[in-house]
Amino acid sequence: MAFPPEAFIIGAQKAGTTSLADLLDQHPGIVVSNPKEPDFFNVNFARGVDWYRTRFRHGDGVLLDASVGYSMAPNEAWARGEAEEVPRRIHALSPKAKFIYVVRDPAERCYSAYWHEVRARGEKRGLRQAVEDRAYYTMASYYFQQIDRFLPYFPLERFLILEFSQLMRDPATVARTCVAFLGAGDPGFSFSREQPKNQGFRYNGAGETLRSILGNTLFDRISRAGSQMLPPSARSFAKKMIARDLPRLGDDDRAWLYRAFAADMAAFERLTGIRTVADSKRNLLGGGAPVAHAAGAG
Repeated sequence: MAFPPEAFIIGAQKAGTTSLADLLDQHPGIVVSNPKEPDFFNVNFARGVDWYRTRFRHGDGVLLDASVGYSMAPNEAWARGEAEEVPRRIHALSPKAKFIYVVRDPAERCYSAYWHEVRARGEKRGLRQAVEDRAYYTMASYYFQQIDRFLPYFPLERFLILEFSQLMRDPATVARTCVAFLGAGDPGFSFSREQPKNQGFRYNGAGETLRSILGNTLFDRISRAGSQMLPPSARSFAKKMIARDLPRLGDDDRAWLYRAFAADMAAFERLTGIRTVADSKRNLLGGGAPVAHAAGAG
């Protein structure tokens, strides 16, 4: 299949999309863009189609763009009438496009995004204050709102909607489902299971000390190099030396976040038939108004 790409992983952020893209990249009939997230239709559109073409190693097979930013329009985009800009651009270039969208418990996805910012950019605010101040933390969890803006351009049957829990439990089966959906050939291809990518964690005392000594840029560069060069067992050991698991999302905070997402979750379930909250957590669901973000928060 020649350029332009007709396959996209559009989200959701912090829902295993990097792991899924890496899995699909093993398949001989799929060519994942380099980088995985070229962000052509949102950030880099002015660079032109020729630039976009060079993001793919070759044009043999199904070309896959895995830019999760395509489904992360903030609330402010709706107010400015810009929310449909990305799907409109995709349709103009690739009207037969198909989309893979991975959804996760919306509170857990938001919580993971928050801790990513704590680790990567030094977010100092507590969870609730950060969420109220910055729409970024919540916007990718409004699954109905995000997918609905694509539907004027692409029918729902062009979307393969996957659950994060399913991807974590049986990634090879999920990958084969994607291959069949994309028509990439050989749906029985044997995928090699890899360690999940971009898992949430926080630095322990040793990790924070090293980062303060080396500086964020050098520390991140060394961390990435170690992840690429070390074998999995050594990588796991090194990570344990400088990092620890995230604290559990408490029920009070979870219920508070569910109130922000309640209406969107209900609309998404009506559209797709998919429940994004496990039965064991549904007792925490409740009605209520969305989180009120500070004026101009992004």
